[in-house]
Amino acid sequence: MSTSEQPIRNRAEWVSLGISLTLLAGVVGTVVSVWLNPSLKPAEFTVERGQVRVANGHYYLPITVKNEGDATAAQVTVEGSLETISPEEVATTTFDFVPAQSDADGVLIFSQEPSGATVRVISYQEP
Repeated sequence: MSTSEQPIRNRAEWVSLGISLTLLAGVVGTVVSVWLNPSLKPAEFTVERGQVRVANGHYYLPITVKNEGDATAAQVTVEGSLETISPEEVATTTFDFVPAQSDADGVLIFSQEPSGATVRVISYQEP
């Protein structure tokens, strides 16, 4: 074979090349788009309650914390308080991380029925 001869490409090679270039262009386009349009929405939370479960004289209230912002939050502390009893009963839990646009599940434990409890995120840290 002389140095002036070009190897002949078959159809499979051309299809592979086309698919590879398309995928590469998609990845590069996505990276450039994210780089040019950074999202600046801070962490923003909603808390959803689950079905209360009773066991061993305690009431377990499952919760789901949703981070609807574009920033990850660390040490997210959720507080549930029962103001209908005296003294007020408070239960808290802390999530290590709640990434952007995701959720985390936990459980608050009370000694009284918690259907009237106020549940809210009380603090978080910006990592």
